[in-house]
Parts: sequence; structure tokens; C-alpha cells
Amino acid sequence: MNEAVNLKGEKLIVLTEAEYQTIVEDAGDAALAEQAIIENEGAPSMPSELVLASLNGELHPLAAWRKSVGLTQAELAAKAGVRAASVSDIESRKIDPRLSTLRALAKALKLGIEDIVD
Repeated sequence: MNEAVNLKGEKLIVLTEAEYQTIVEDAGDAALAEQAIIENEGAPSMPSELVLASLNGELHPLAAWRKSVGLTQAELAAKAGVRAASVSDIESRKIDPRLSTLRALAKALKLGIEDIVD
């Protein structure tokens, strides 16, 4: 980036095409991010350490989301209308839950089923 002055003495900024393209791409990325924020307002979010724990298999996705929203297993179970033991068994990977259980848990967390399965 360089500076120049026009005939009126006004400062101008001179960019290379690559610098200009970077600015345009960054503006597009910012617009996409802003749109995503607007579209997902009120949706739960997950701290990066829980994302990583879920991705590397240390934490079941259901447990990661439950912890992200600050619920205990018992609280999530009550909200979803399932047994607390079911939540525990799913999170510890002891059982493969029924679709109806997954639907209830996902709904209680305001997520899609795909968000809470391995």
C-alpha cells in the first residue's frame, strides 16, 4: 500500500490488485459471518475446548452441547422428558439411543439430531 496525492492535495491510497482482492474477500467473509450471526440468533454455541474434546472423541457431542448450555444430565433429561440414566448412557457411549430419544434431546437443546450424535 502506498500513498499519493491528487491535484487538489487530497491523500490517495494506492493498492496492488492483490491487496484490493484481499480487502474485498475480507469484506465478503465479514458479511457472511454477520449473516450467520443474524440467522442463528439465540442458537446455542460451544466453547472451543468442548468442540475439540468432542471432535477428538474425548467427549460425546451430547455431553459437549449439554455442558455448553450449562445443564446437568438430570436437568437435560427432565427438559427432554427422558430418563437421566439414558442421558448418562448415551454420553458414556453405553447405548445407541432410539430416534425418539435423540429427537427429544435435540429439541431440548434447540439443535438438530445431527449435532448430538457421534
